[in-house]
Formats: sequence, C-alpha cells, structure tokens
Amino acid sequence: MISKWISAGLALLLLTGVGIIAHGQEEEIIASLQRLSGPVSVLQARTDDTVQGRNGLLLRAGDTVITGADARATIKFRNGSEVRLFPNTNFRVEAKEREGRERLFKINLLMKLGSFWGNFVKRRQVVSINTPTATIGIKGTTLRVVERDGQARVAITEGLIEVSNDRDKIELQAGQRLPNFTRTDTLADKVEDIPFKIDLKSDKRDLKFPGDQPEEVFITVQLIDIKSGRPVRRSGPLYLRSNYDKIDYPTVANLDARGFARVALRIAPPEPADAKLNGNVFVWALIDQEDADDTAEGRILFTIPIPEGQERIRVEAETGETKRVQ
Repeated sequence: MISKWISAGLALLLLTGVGIIAHGQEEEIIASLQRLSGPVSVLQARTDDTVQGRNGLLLRAGDTVITGADARATIKFRNGSEVRLFPNTNFRVEAKEREGRERLFKINLLMKLGSFWGNFVKRRQVVSINTPTATIGIKGTTLRVVERDGQARVAITEGLIEVSNDRDKIELQAGQRLPNFTRTDTLADKVEDIPFKIDLKSDKRDLKFPGDQPEEVFITVQLIDIKSGRPVRRSGPLYLRSNYDKIDYPTVANLDARGFARVALRIAPPEPADAKLNGNVFVWALIDQEDADDTAEGRILFTIPIPEGQERIRVEAETGETKRVQ
C-alpha cells in the first residue's frame, strides 16, 4: 500500500448498492471519517473546496483527506473496511462499480505521501493502492504502508498482496514486510519477517450482561518478540477496533516504556441485529503511529449471547473450536 497516485481497483462497498461512482453518478457516498484527532482537512472533489474534517463527515469518490502534524483519522467504508491515517498524510479515495453478472466494486487509493494502516474485508472487491514508489494489489488484507522521501515501506499481517515497482514484482505474505525500498530496488532482496507483535489477554472472555447491563472488561496489552515470546520495551499510542459497534474505548491508550498497557473497555449487550456476529466479538489493538511497520496487531476474542433466531456457529474463546448453537 504505498501510494503514488493510487490508481487501481479496490472493490469495496458491497452493501446494498451504496457507495460508489455508479452509472455516471459522481456524488455517491463511499465512506465516512471517524475517530479524528489533530488537524484534519478534506479536499472535496465535487466542489474543489477544502473543509475541516470532523467525525461523521461523508466522503465521496475523488475526495482527498489530509492529516496535519500529530493528526490521525479513520476512513470507514460502508462494507466495514477501514483505513487509519497517520500524521502528515495526503490520501485520496476513488471508487467505481464494475458492471456484470455480479456486482464488483473497485476502490482506488492514492497516497502522495504519508502512512496508513488498513483492513480490507473480503467481499467481491478489488483493491489497488499506488504511491510514488510502488503499486499494491490486494483482496482481503491487513497491512501498513509508508511513503516518504522517495522510499516506501510495506508490511502485511493478514492476507496476501502483490507489490510492484519499476523494477520488480513480488507477492508478500502475512507476517512479512518490505523495509525502505525505492522504485528501482529488487524487491525480492528486501523481504523480511515482521519481528514483533502485540499480545492481548483478558481474565473475562465470556460476557453474560446480567440484568441486560453493559460489562466492563480489562485487557492487558504487551509488545513481544514473535520468535522468543519475550517482552519488548517500547512506548507508543494504541488504536483499538472491533467487529462490534457497541464498545466504548478509552480516549487515550498508550504502551508504557515496558511495552505494556492495561485498557478498560465498556461493552454493551447485543441487539437482534448483532445475531450476524454469531456471538463472536473480536477486539484488535495496533500501534497508532507510522514507525510500527515492524509490529503486527494483536487480537482477542470475546463471546456474547446470541440473540434469538436461526441456528448459529460460535467460536469458543479458549479453544478456538466451533460449535452450533441455537
């Protein structure tokens, strides 16, 4: 995900026809801004005006999001994919619908400079990210991309991507990264394993919500060396996310000098629409800054009651096994 003029397809937004340039309509909403901090602005393609970014601001094809020093912003696509922009980033989003027997959406991400972390869901989509240094083609993938001073860095923790520059083209697999490379480097010579990851633990994993009230859950976060399992001493801000939209996160969460944090989450009980989660709530944590492409995000699973309805599949929090529940 490196961006020069991210021009390629990122077919997202496969939700009920929302979201993209379809049939000549150039003002379709494709995403929204969320969880902003610091100065964020949006250059709107349809008016050529620059507006101040704010939580809930809708994004259309061709809009460019610009983060200032110490600023961050999340772009949340209609199908659940999201991109977390770090400071001093210029990031443009375009999208269009490919016609055919099955609806397929393309989203083009163009990053002139800056850095981001992204999670792209697997739903009949094609994604391509371009930077001045490289082009990245992805499907369902979790990765980081940095573009600075004529060099790029890419790291992937889930899925598979194809990275190309003017000289070479390679596939990068989960757990691998490309440290600083230029447009003319041989990419195959640059591939490394990601050395660190975030480990998440909690004493409470099976949530019951007695009295239909929210539950408070504490998770411990530790940065560790993947090979040795030993703690790594490094401080930094944390970004928390989930597949469940009824979680309150702390305003600020940081790893201390030991690479450790204890974070409180407030989780509300499920509603009927949450039956689609099959009782499985995941929480992810990642380092919320540009220089963390050497660190994989962590994940923890909580189980919640499944609202009444059809037969569902649940993943056991402790064993990872699946079982049918009613």
